[in-house]
Amino acid sequence: MSSNRGETTTRRATGSAKWLRWAAILVCSIAPAALGQPPYGLDTRDPIGPYLNNIMPPRSGTFPFPAVLSATGAFSNLSTLTPSTGLIPFTVNSPLWSDAAIKTRWIAVPNDGPPYTSDEQISFVPVGEWAFPNGTVFVKHFELTVNEITGARKRLETRLLVRNADGAVYGVTYKWRDDNSDADLLPGALNEDISITTSSGATRIQTWSYPSRGQCLFCHNSAPNYVLGVKTHQINGDFTYPATGRTDNQVRTFAHLGLLNPTPNEADIPNFLKSVAVTDTTATVQHRMRSWIDANCSHCHRPGGPGPGYDGRLYTPLESQNLINNFVLFRDVEGSALYQRDNALDNTKMPPLAKNLVHEAAMANLRQWIASPLEVLTVFFSQDTSHLAVRFNSHVDPDTATVAANYFLDQGVTVSAATMSPEPDTVILTVSPLTANQTYVLTTSNIEDTAPSANTIWPQSQTSFVAQNMPNSTAGRLANISARLQIGLGEDVLIGGFVLRGSANKRVMIRAIGPSLSSSGIINALADPILELHDSTGALIATGDNWADNANQQEIIDTGIAPLSPNESVILARLPSNDTGVAYTAVLQGAGNTTGVGLLEVYDLDRGLGPGVLNISTRGRVDVDDNVMIGGVIVAGQASQRVIVRAIGPSLPVTGNLADPTLELRNGNGSLLASDDNWRTNQEAEIIATGLQPSNDLESAIVATLPPANYTAIVRGVSNTTGVALVEVYALN
Repeated sequence: MSSNRGETTTRRATGSAKWLRWAAILVCSIAPAALGQPPYGLDTRDPIGPYLNNIMPPRSGTFPFPAVLSATGAFSNLSTLTPSTGLIPFTVNSPLWSDAAIKTRWIAVPNDGPPYTSDEQISFVPVGEWAFPNGTVFVKHFELTVNEITGARKRLETRLLVRNADGAVYGVTYKWRDDNSDADLLPGALNEDISITTSSGATRIQTWSYPSRGQCLFCHNSAPNYVLGVKTHQINGDFTYPATGRTDNQVRTFAHLGLLNPTPNEADIPNFLKSVAVTDTTATVQHRMRSWIDANCSHCHRPGGPGPGYDGRLYTPLESQNLINNFVLFRDVEGSALYQRDNALDNTKMPPLAKNLVHEAAMANLRQWIASPLEVLTVFFSQDTSHLAVRFNSHVDPDTATVAANYFLDQGVTVSAATMSPEPDTVILTVSPLTANQTYVLTTSNIEDTAPSANTIWPQSQTSFVAQNMPNSTAGRLANISARLQIGLGEDVLIGGFVLRGSANKRVMIRAIGPSLSSSGIINALADPILELHDSTGALIATGDNWADNANQQEIIDTGIAPLSPNESVILARLPSNDTGVAYTAVLQGAGNTTGVGLLEVYDLDRGLGPGVLNISTRGRVDVDDNVMIGGVIVAGQASQRVIVRAIGPSLPVTGNLADPTLELRNGNGSLLASDDNWRTNQEAEIIATGLQPSNDLESAIVATLPPANYTAIVRGVSNTTGVALVEVYALN
């Protein structure tokens, strides 16, 4: 009797469980669109046993691994890579770099259908690492584009990562056969050289590294809980599900399928942390790079991980990661260890395994992050001691720049408001009164520029300043020098020099113009100019080719004088100066030894503040007609500037120097102001008094006091002679 009662109770319980299961399935099948919600990516979750229906061993070595991929049960059709029932496709926002491979991913979480128990669900947290039931299997498939013209791909490998019975993982690799009929289990690591047809039709060889089982655990270690990509900030993004053709947020779909425990509130999902691809130009440079570091480095570089030095996790605040000023240095690509190691393929490379190709897109983004963060240029009083004008090196985003909490002043000074000034690079802070002529430190964070892919000021950036009014730039100054001439080869390239004098750095922009000269009627304009900048020792300190490729392109745009042609070149830099003068040399030449008419320009971007430009000069080949040497100079400020202009030829220690130069000085309208052939014939005493008289009597010089305006110096050879010459302008303050 008792036995029958027990059997009856069991049947009732079984029937109840079935009713609940069917009720759950019915609820899941109700179209969310009917409830006024977007449809989910998938409607239901198919049952699947642990370890791919117990085909994979619960522990490595418990029984043999399947010898071929088809025997694992991961796919119902290998030809089309159709996953078996129970495998759920997914993607990640910021993929791990795998030598340009194209990857497809699936996850199999064991379950026997709804209702789901905790051992059939992922332990969900909005921030941090998820935990997975034992028997969960992750499947990742790799292909490589082997013909960049046709897009043809080669199947490389399919990896299985298995959450084992001990709560750890093991990994196995299946290498695809050339005919794609199946993939064979690899017993260990293997390198394969693969022929790639490039977009130009050439052929290159790329080495692909298949990992051993031990190497899988190098990255899939215990510190990140063994699983790398499946976590909130990587899954919190849209995915188009092949089975339905619907696009949905993956966290939302996972939650709907009963995969997550506890189930997140759908309304909270948009507020969860979200990583982005390093190629996503709608995101800030900083967020793109930190997402990439999280995906590629954080499994080792984190507390408790085998990688020392910094914490690469995206959800660790940047100021707590130990990255800035340690592994990534402000405006110092060469000194930034993160860049140097991630950009390497030798024994210093990171990661040290399975990397045979540098991720160029990531390195370009990293260079931009290092080379062009926002920075504060000047801080001065604005109207009174309770307002400060903070000028940045680029136009700032009003939404972030007008948040008072993004600014902090020492010595107990409070910042109560931040508003944009009429200048797009300047913010006015309302502060408690400052003491005039006292030194303060302004700390700035979280401010972005206006680029579509914004540069962000580094956290806790500090600027020391003296509380004072902005000096009036009434004095005249040399604000711009330019030179246009035929660019040749060897000694006939264009060489520009300038000297900076003053105690602080000077912000300058150097342009090499060629293609856009054609619109001014210049024949034979240099098609692709390139720039070099050398210091006083001759050491190369900067180069420039196509300016839009510069890391600080937005800073260049915001000057208002970006070149018109993308093939023209720019170097924008802050250069050291001192009270005795520091010399620099810019070299303009044609890419690939091409020739043509080019224009070299040097602009002072400091608006009359900081060091002055003491001397500017240009050396190149003087020809005839339109190919004579034409030098330009702009005098800025409110006062006149006394100068000496020189044309040097015979004393130049080069082959083919100009034997007898002549010099003309013209105003912006082209009117002749002064001319000279041999310098002793005009203004001899005045020229000698400057101490800058030419060393050869055949050379030319003009001393003049120039009101603020544009001026042109033209150097020709007497009787249409040609040769290498130098035109110079010295400020005589």
